[in-house]
Amino acid sequence: MKRLLGWALAFLLALLPSLGRAELAAEEKEAADAYFSRAFSRAGAVGGAVIVNRQGERLYSFFYGAGDKKGSRPVDEDTVYKVASVTKLISAIGVMQLKEAGKLNLDAPITYGGLQPIRNPRYPDAPITLRQVMSHTSSFLPSAPYISPPPWDQLGPKDTRYFSKQEPGAYYAYANLNGGMLCSAVERASGQSLNAYMTEHVFAPLGINAAYAAHLLPDASALSNTYMQDGLLYKRAEKYIQEDADSYDDTCSPDSHYNASVGSLYISLRGLEKLGQALACRGRAGDVLLLSPEAAEEMRQDQTSLPGSSVKGESPYGLCMYRFTGEDGVSWWGHQGRWEGLLVDLFVEPKSHTAVVFVMNGVKRSGAGEVDAKAARALLRVDEWLKAIEGREDIGFVVEDEEQFP
Repeated sequence: MKRLLGWALAFLLALLPSLGRAELAAEEKEAADAYFSRAFSRAGAVGGAVIVNRQGERLYSFFYGAGDKKGSRPVDEDTVYKVASVTKLISAIGVMQLKEAGKLNLDAPITYGGLQPIRNPRYPDAPITLRQVMSHTSSFLPSAPYISPPPWDQLGPKDTRYFSKQEPGAYYAYANLNGGMLCSAVERASGQSLNAYMTEHVFAPLGINAAYAAHLLPDASALSNTYMQDGLLYKRAEKYIQEDADSYDDTCSPDSHYNASVGSLYISLRGLEKLGQALACRGRAGDVLLLSPEAAEEMRQDQTSLPGSSVKGESPYGLCMYRFTGEDGVSWWGHQGRWEGLLVDLFVEPKSHTAVVFVMNGVKRSGAGEVDAKAARALLRVDEWLKAIEGREDIGFVVEDEEQFP
Protein backbone atom coordinates (compact mmCIF):
# COMPACT_ATOMS: atom_id res chain seq x y z
CA MET A 1 0.00 0.00 0.00
CA LYS A 2 2.79 2.44 0.92
CA ARG A 3 4.51 1.64 -2.36
CA LEU A 4 1.25 2.29 -4.24
CA LEU A 5 0.65 5.57 -2.42
CA GLY A 6 4.22 6.63 -3.10
CA TRP A 7 3.83 5.87 -6.79
CA ALA A 8 0.55 7.81 -6.92
CA LEU A 9 2.12 10.82 -5.20
CA ALA A 10 5.04 10.78 -7.59
CA PHE A 11 2.64 10.56 -10.52
CA LEU A 12 0.61 13.53 -9.29
CA LEU A 13 3.72 15.61 -8.72
CA ALA A 14 4.81 14.87 -12.27
CA LEU A 15 1.39 15.99 -13.53
CA LEU A 16 1.30 19.27 -11.61
CA PRO A 17 3.16 21.37 -14.21
CA SER A 18 0.68 20.44 -16.94
CA LEU A 19 -2.36 20.82 -14.70
CA GLY A 20 -1.48 24.40 -13.86
CA ARG A 21 -2.20 26.35 -10.69
CA ALA A 22 -4.70 28.91 -9.52
CA GLU A 23 -1.95 31.17 -8.19
CA LEU A 24 1.78 31.40 -7.74
CA ALA A 25 3.47 29.53 -4.94
CA ALA A 26 4.26 31.63 -1.85
CA GLU A 27 7.97 31.92 -2.60
CA GLU A 28 7.28 32.88 -6.21
CA LYS A 29 4.79 35.53 -5.15
CA GLU A 30 7.26 36.92 -2.61
CA ALA A 31 9.95 37.18 -5.27
CA ALA A 32 7.52 38.75 -7.75
CA ASP A 33 6.29 41.28 -5.19
CA ALA A 34 9.87 42.30 -4.45
CA TYR A 35 10.65 42.60 -8.17
CA PHE A 36 7.65 44.78 -8.97
CA SER A 37 8.01 46.83 -5.80
CA ARG A 38 11.54 47.77 -6.90
CA ALA A 39 10.37 48.45 -10.44
CA PHE A 40 7.53 50.75 -9.38
CA SER A 41 9.72 52.51 -6.81
CA ARG A 42 12.55 53.12 -9.28
CA ALA A 43 10.04 54.49 -11.79
CA GLY A 44 8.78 56.93 -9.17
CA ALA A 45 5.22 55.68 -9.59
CA VAL A 46 2.47 57.21 -7.50
CA GLY A 47 0.38 54.08 -7.92
CA GLY A 48 -0.30 51.13 -10.16
CA ALA A 49 -0.85 47.42 -10.42
CA VAL A 50 0.00 44.12 -12.08
CA ILE A 51 -2.73 41.49 -12.44
CA VAL A 52 -2.28 38.15 -14.21
CA ASN A 53 -5.31 36.00 -15.01
CA ARG A 54 -4.81 32.53 -16.46
CA GLN A 55 -7.62 30.27 -17.67
CA GLY A 56 -10.16 32.44 -15.86
CA GLU A 57 -8.36 32.38 -12.49
CA ARG A 58 -6.17 35.07 -10.99
CA LEU A 59 -2.60 33.80 -11.01
CA TYR A 60 -1.00 36.88 -9.47
CA SER A 61 -1.75 40.42 -8.35
CA PHE A 62 0.40 43.27 -7.09
CA PHE A 63 -0.96 46.66 -6.04
CA TYR A 64 1.30 49.63 -5.45
CA GLY A 65 0.83 53.06 -3.91
CA ALA A 66 -2.36 55.05 -4.06
CA GLY A 67 -4.67 57.00 -6.31
CA ASP A 68 -3.35 60.21 -4.78
CA LYS A 69 -0.09 61.29 -3.19
CA LYS A 70 -1.73 61.64 0.21
CA GLY A 71 -2.21 57.90 0.22
CA SER A 72 -5.87 58.25 1.12
CA ARG A 73 -6.96 55.89 -1.67
CA PRO A 74 -4.62 52.86 -1.68
CA VAL A 75 -4.64 51.05 -5.02
CA ASP A 76 -6.61 47.79 -5.09
CA GLU A 77 -8.61 45.87 -7.68
CA ASP A 78 -11.45 48.39 -7.40
CA THR A 79 -9.26 51.41 -8.24
CA VAL A 80 -10.51 53.14 -11.39
CA TYR A 81 -8.23 54.73 -13.99
CA LYS A 82 -8.86 56.67 -17.15
CA VAL A 83 -7.23 54.16 -19.47
CA ALA A 84 -6.34 56.30 -22.52
CA SER A 85 -5.98 54.28 -25.74
CA VAL A 86 -6.91 50.96 -24.14
CA THR A 87 -10.36 52.50 -24.70
CA LYS A 88 -10.01 51.54 -28.37
CA LEU A 89 -9.53 47.85 -27.61
CA ILE A 90 -12.47 47.70 -25.22
CA SER A 91 -14.75 49.65 -27.58
CA ALA A 92 -13.85 47.13 -30.29
CA ILE A 93 -15.62 44.44 -28.25
CA GLY A 94 -18.86 46.35 -28.84
CA VAL A 95 -18.12 46.60 -32.56
CA MET A 96 -17.54 42.85 -32.78
CA GLN A 97 -20.78 42.13 -30.90
CA LEU A 98 -22.71 44.23 -33.40
CA LYS A 99 -20.93 42.49 -36.27
CA GLU A 100 -22.00 39.13 -34.89
CA ALA A 101 -25.56 40.42 -34.57
CA GLY A 102 -25.53 41.29 -38.27
CA LYS A 103 -25.75 45.03 -37.61
CA LEU A 104 -22.24 45.90 -38.82
CA ASN A 105 -20.24 44.77 -41.84
CA LEU A 106 -16.54 45.41 -41.28
CA ASP A 107 -15.86 45.59 -45.02
CA ALA A 108 -18.76 47.87 -45.99
CA PRO A 109 -18.10 51.58 -46.61
CA ILE A 110 -18.32 53.80 -43.55
CA THR A 111 -20.88 56.55 -44.09
CA TYR A 112 -21.81 59.91 -42.64
CA GLY A 113 -25.35 61.22 -42.59
CA GLY A 114 -26.31 57.57 -42.85
CA LEU A 115 -25.81 57.65 -46.63
CA GLN A 116 -22.61 59.24 -47.90
CA PRO A 117 -19.46 57.06 -47.85
CA ILE A 118 -16.37 58.56 -46.22
CA ARG A 119 -13.56 58.53 -48.78
CA ASN A 120 -10.00 59.70 -49.10
CA PRO A 121 -10.46 62.37 -51.81
CA ARG A 122 -7.30 61.11 -53.56
CA TYR A 123 -9.00 57.72 -53.97
CA PRO A 124 -12.70 58.41 -54.61
CA ASP A 125 -13.33 54.83 -55.72
CA ALA A 126 -11.78 53.21 -52.63
CA PRO A 127 -14.22 53.29 -49.70
CA ILE A 128 -12.95 53.36 -46.13
CA THR A 129 -14.14 50.47 -43.98
CA LEU A 130 -14.32 49.53 -40.31
CA ARG A 131 -11.79 46.75 -40.87
CA GLN A 132 -9.34 49.35 -42.16
CA VAL A 133 -10.10 51.66 -39.24
CA MET A 134 -9.59 48.86 -36.69
CA SER A 135 -6.30 47.77 -38.28
CA HIS A 136 -5.09 51.37 -38.71
CA THR A 137 -4.88 51.08 -42.50
CA SER A 138 -7.65 53.60 -43.27
CA SER A 139 -5.28 56.26 -44.71
CA PHE A 140 -6.16 58.73 -41.93
CA LEU A 141 -3.14 60.77 -40.92
CA PRO A 142 -1.71 60.21 -37.42
CA SER A 143 -2.26 63.92 -36.79
CA ALA A 144 -5.88 63.95 -38.03
CA PRO A 145 -8.18 65.92 -35.66
CA TYR A 146 -10.85 63.88 -33.91
CA ILE A 147 -12.41 66.09 -31.23
CA SER A 148 -15.02 67.69 -33.50
CA PRO A 149 -16.77 66.22 -36.57
CA PRO A 150 -14.50 66.20 -39.63
CA PRO A 151 -15.89 68.19 -42.58
CA TRP A 152 -16.09 65.10 -44.79
CA ASP A 153 -17.90 66.74 -47.69
CA GLN A 154 -15.50 69.70 -47.82
CA LEU A 155 -12.21 67.83 -48.18
CA GLY A 156 -10.46 67.94 -51.54
CA PRO A 157 -7.59 65.96 -53.13
CA LYS A 158 -4.99 68.29 -51.62
CA ASP A 159 -6.21 67.79 -48.05
CA THR A 160 -3.30 67.54 -45.61
CA ARG A 161 -5.24 67.52 -42.32
CA TYR A 162 -7.08 64.22 -42.46
CA PHE A 163 -5.82 61.95 -45.22
CA SER A 164 -2.44 60.63 -46.32
CA LYS A 165 -1.36 59.94 -49.88
CA GLN A 166 -1.76 56.21 -49.29
CA GLU A 167 -4.70 54.22 -50.64
CA PRO A 168 -7.16 53.03 -47.96
CA GLY A 169 -6.38 49.50 -46.81
CA ALA A 170 -2.84 49.50 -48.21
CA TYR A 171 -0.66 51.08 -45.53
CA TYR A 172 -0.41 51.07 -41.72
CA ALA A 173 -0.41 54.37 -39.81
CA TYR A 174 -1.73 54.62 -36.25
CA ALA A 175 -4.28 57.44 -35.96
CA ASN A 176 -6.53 58.39 -33.07
CA LEU A 177 -9.30 59.23 -35.53
CA ASN A 178 -9.44 55.51 -36.34
CA GLY A 179 -10.31 54.83 -32.72
CA GLY A 180 -12.86 57.62 -32.73
CA MET A 181 -14.71 56.06 -35.66
CA LEU A 182 -15.64 53.12 -33.42
CA CYS A 183 -17.95 55.35 -31.41
CA SER A 184 -19.74 56.50 -34.53
CA ALA A 185 -20.09 52.92 -35.78
CA VAL A 186 -21.51 51.57 -32.51
CA GLU A 187 -24.00 54.41 -32.20
CA ARG A 188 -25.21 54.16 -35.79
CA ALA A 189 -25.67 50.38 -35.57
CA SER A 190 -27.20 50.21 -32.08
CA GLY A 191 -29.24 53.41 -31.85
CA GLN A 192 -27.69 54.01 -28.42
CA SER A 193 -24.88 56.19 -27.16
CA LEU A 194 -21.57 54.34 -26.95
CA ASN A 195 -21.71 54.50 -23.16
CA ALA A 196 -25.27 53.17 -23.03
CA TYR A 197 -24.55 50.31 -25.42
CA MET A 198 -21.31 49.22 -23.72
CA THR A 199 -22.90 49.47 -20.27
CA GLU A 200 -25.84 47.27 -21.27
CA HIS A 201 -23.97 44.69 -23.33
CA VAL A 202 -20.45 44.59 -21.87
CA PHE A 203 -19.99 46.26 -18.48
CA ALA A 204 -23.23 45.41 -16.66
CA PRO A 205 -23.25 41.68 -17.58
CA LEU A 206 -19.80 41.36 -15.99
CA GLY A 207 -20.50 43.68 -13.06
CA ILE A 208 -17.77 46.08 -14.19
CA ASN A 209 -17.43 49.60 -12.80
CA ALA A 210 -16.80 51.50 -16.04
CA ALA A 211 -18.09 54.43 -18.09
CA TYR A 212 -17.01 56.77 -20.87
CA ALA A 213 -17.55 59.75 -18.57
CA ALA A 214 -16.46 59.97 -14.94
CA HIS A 215 -19.79 61.18 -13.60
CA LEU A 216 -21.53 58.16 -15.14
CA LEU A 217 -19.42 55.60 -13.26
CA PRO A 218 -21.59 53.35 -11.08
CA ASP A 219 -19.07 54.10 -8.31
CA ALA A 220 -16.73 57.06 -8.85
CA SER A 221 -15.32 57.00 -5.33
CA ALA A 222 -12.32 54.85 -6.34
CA LEU A 223 -11.28 57.02 -9.32
CA SER A 224 -7.56 57.80 -9.30
CA ASN A 225 -5.90 61.12 -9.99
CA THR A 226 -3.67 61.25 -13.06
CA TYR A 227 -0.06 62.35 -12.64
CA MET A 228 2.42 63.69 -15.15
CA GLN A 229 5.76 62.18 -16.16
CA ASP A 230 7.55 64.18 -13.47
CA GLY A 231 5.11 62.96 -10.83
CA LEU A 232 3.30 66.28 -10.54
CA LEU A 233 -0.48 66.31 -10.53
CA TYR A 234 -2.14 66.44 -13.95
CA LYS A 235 -5.81 66.17 -12.95
CA ARG A 236 -7.68 65.22 -9.81
CA ALA A 237 -10.44 62.63 -9.86
CA GLU A 238 -12.92 65.27 -8.73
CA LYS A 239 -11.94 67.44 -11.70
CA TYR A 240 -12.59 64.59 -14.14
CA ILE A 241 -16.05 64.14 -12.66
CA GLN A 242 -16.86 67.85 -12.79
CA GLU A 243 -15.60 68.37 -16.34
CA ASP A 244 -17.39 65.33 -17.73
CA ALA A 245 -20.65 66.31 -16.04
CA ASP A 246 -20.39 69.75 -17.65
CA SER A 247 -19.41 68.64 -21.16
CA TYR A 248 -20.20 64.99 -21.89
CA ASP A 249 -23.00 64.30 -24.38
CA ASP A 250 -24.54 60.89 -23.71
CA THR A 251 -26.89 60.93 -26.67
CA CYS A 252 -26.73 58.82 -29.81
CA SER A 253 -25.10 61.13 -32.36
CA PRO A 254 -23.01 59.05 -34.79
CA ASP A 255 -22.17 61.97 -37.10
CA SER A 256 -20.62 64.03 -34.33
CA HIS A 257 -19.15 61.49 -31.90
CA TYR A 258 -15.59 60.81 -33.03
CA ASN A 259 -13.76 61.07 -29.72
CA ALA A 260 -15.34 59.04 -26.89
CA SER A 261 -13.79 55.78 -28.10
CA VAL A 262 -10.30 57.29 -28.54
CA GLY A 263 -9.24 57.40 -24.90
CA SER A 264 -12.12 58.44 -22.64
CA LEU A 265 -12.95 55.20 -20.81
CA TYR A 266 -12.76 54.99 -17.02
CA ILE A 267 -12.62 51.43 -15.68
CA SER A 268 -11.56 49.52 -12.59
CA LEU A 269 -8.52 47.27 -12.54
CA ARG A 270 -10.79 44.31 -11.90
CA GLY A 271 -12.86 45.37 -14.91
CA LEU A 272 -9.76 45.36 -17.10
CA GLU A 273 -8.93 41.89 -15.82
CA LYS A 274 -12.39 40.56 -16.67
CA LEU A 275 -12.29 41.93 -20.21
CA GLY A 276 -8.76 40.62 -20.65
CA GLN A 277 -10.02 37.24 -19.48
CA ALA A 278 -12.74 37.32 -22.13
CA LEU A 279 -10.27 38.19 -24.88
CA ALA A 280 -7.88 35.47 -23.69
CA CYS A 281 -10.52 32.79 -23.09
CA ARG A 282 -12.23 32.71 -26.48
CA GLY A 283 -14.74 35.44 -25.69
CA ARG A 284 -15.84 34.17 -22.28
CA ALA A 285 -15.40 35.66 -18.80
CA GLY A 286 -16.88 33.35 -16.20
CA ASP A 287 -20.46 32.54 -17.15
CA VAL A 288 -20.71 35.46 -19.59
CA LEU A 289 -19.98 34.97 -23.28
CA LEU A 290 -19.17 38.42 -24.66
CA LEU A 291 -17.95 37.23 -28.06
CA SER A 292 -17.99 33.99 -29.99
CA PRO A 293 -14.65 32.15 -30.14
CA GLU A 294 -14.51 33.02 -33.85
CA ALA A 295 -14.95 36.74 -33.21
CA ALA A 296 -12.32 36.74 -30.46
CA GLU A 297 -9.90 35.02 -32.81
CA GLU A 298 -10.69 37.36 -35.70
CA MET A 299 -9.55 40.30 -33.60
CA ARG A 300 -6.05 38.76 -33.51
CA GLN A 301 -5.80 37.59 -37.09
CA ASP A 302 -3.79 39.00 -39.97
CA GLN A 303 -6.58 40.94 -41.66
CA THR A 304 -5.06 40.55 -45.13
CA SER A 305 -5.56 36.77 -44.90
CA LEU A 306 -9.33 36.85 -44.48
CA PRO A 307 -11.64 36.21 -47.47
CA GLY A 308 -13.11 39.43 -48.84
CA SER A 309 -11.00 41.59 -46.54
CA SER A 310 -10.74 45.29 -47.39
CA VAL A 311 -7.24 45.33 -45.83
CA LYS A 312 -4.46 44.63 -48.33
CA GLY A 313 -1.38 46.05 -46.60
CA GLU A 314 0.48 44.66 -43.59
CA SER A 315 -0.27 46.02 -40.14
CA PRO A 316 0.89 45.08 -36.62
CA TYR A 317 -2.77 45.29 -35.62
CA GLY A 318 -5.54 42.78 -36.00
CA LEU A 319 -8.78 44.52 -35.02
CA CYS A 320 -7.71 47.05 -32.39
CA MET A 321 -5.29 44.43 -31.05
CA TYR A 322 -1.55 45.02 -31.42
CA ARG A 323 0.81 42.06 -31.69
CA PHE A 324 3.82 42.44 -29.42
CA THR A 325 6.57 39.82 -29.61
CA GLY A 326 8.99 39.94 -26.72
CA GLU A 327 12.69 39.24 -26.78
CA ASP A 328 11.97 35.60 -25.86
CA GLY A 329 9.79 35.16 -28.95
CA VAL A 330 6.44 34.95 -27.13
CA SER A 331 3.64 36.92 -28.81
CA TRP A 332 1.07 38.91 -26.84
CA TRP A 333 -1.99 40.70 -28.23
CA GLY A 334 -3.54 43.84 -26.78
CA HIS A 335 -3.23 47.58 -26.46
CA GLN A 336 -1.34 50.20 -24.48
CA GLY A 337 -2.66 53.52 -23.24
CA ARG A 338 -0.28 56.41 -22.61
CA TRP A 339 -1.34 59.78 -21.28
CA GLU A 340 0.94 62.20 -19.43
CA GLY A 341 2.61 59.99 -16.80
CA LEU A 342 0.01 57.21 -16.99
CA LEU A 343 0.78 53.83 -18.59
CA VAL A 344 -2.04 51.31 -18.99
CA ASP A 345 -1.62 47.93 -20.67
CA LEU A 346 -4.02 45.08 -21.38
CA PHE A 347 -2.41 42.15 -23.19
CA VAL A 348 -3.39 38.51 -23.70
CA GLU A 349 -1.54 35.32 -24.64
CA PRO A 350 -4.35 33.31 -26.24
CA LYS A 351 -2.67 29.89 -26.37
CA SER A 352 -2.39 29.74 -22.58
CA HIS A 353 -5.57 31.81 -22.04
CA THR A 354 -3.60 34.39 -20.05
CA ALA A 355 -4.39 38.09 -19.59
CA VAL A 356 -2.13 40.74 -18.05
CA VAL A 357 -3.14 44.15 -16.69
CA PHE A 358 -0.22 46.53 -16.10
CA VAL A 359 -0.69 50.10 -14.84
CA MET A 360 1.83 52.73 -13.72
CA ASN A 361 0.74 56.25 -12.80
CA GLY A 362 3.05 59.29 -12.70
CA VAL A 363 6.13 57.84 -14.42
CA LYS A 364 8.37 58.76 -17.32
CA ARG A 365 7.73 56.64 -20.37
CA SER A 366 10.64 54.52 -21.55
CA GLY A 367 11.52 52.79 -24.77
CA ALA A 368 9.85 53.18 -28.13
CA GLY A 369 7.20 51.48 -30.19
CA GLU A 370 3.72 50.41 -29.22
CA VAL A 371 4.66 48.87 -25.83
CA ASP A 372 6.61 50.73 -23.19
CA ALA A 373 9.77 49.00 -21.93
CA LYS A 374 8.34 48.79 -18.40
CA ALA A 375 5.30 46.89 -19.61
CA ALA A 376 7.44 44.72 -21.88
CA ARG A 377 9.53 43.62 -18.90
CA ALA A 378 6.36 42.76 -16.98
CA LEU A 379 5.17 40.56 -19.85
CA LEU A 380 8.56 38.87 -19.98
CA ARG A 381 8.26 38.09 -16.27
CA VAL A 382 4.86 36.51 -16.86
CA ASP A 383 6.28 34.48 -19.77
CA GLU A 384 8.69 32.85 -17.33
CA TRP A 385 5.86 31.86 -14.97
CA LEU A 386 3.79 30.34 -17.74
CA LYS A 387 6.70 28.29 -19.02
CA ALA A 388 7.44 27.02 -15.53
CA ILE A 389 3.81 26.16 -14.90
CA GLU A 390 3.51 24.23 -18.14
CA GLY A 391 6.92 22.64 -17.75
CA ARG A 392 7.85 23.45 -21.33
CA GLU A 393 10.62 25.41 -22.97
CA ASP A 394 8.28 27.44 -25.12
CA ILE A 395 4.80 28.80 -24.65
CA GLY A 396 3.49 27.54 -27.96
CA PHE A 397 1.06 25.13 -26.35
CA VAL A 398 -2.68 24.77 -26.55
CA VAL A 399 -4.61 24.18 -23.34
CA GLU A 400 -5.82 20.58 -23.49
CA ASP A 401 -9.21 21.16 -21.89
CA GLU A 402 -10.72 23.44 -24.53
CA GLU A 403 -14.20 22.50 -23.28
CA GLN A 404 -13.65 25.04 -20.51
CA PHE A 405 -13.78 27.72 -23.20
CA PRO A 406 -16.33 26.39 -25.73
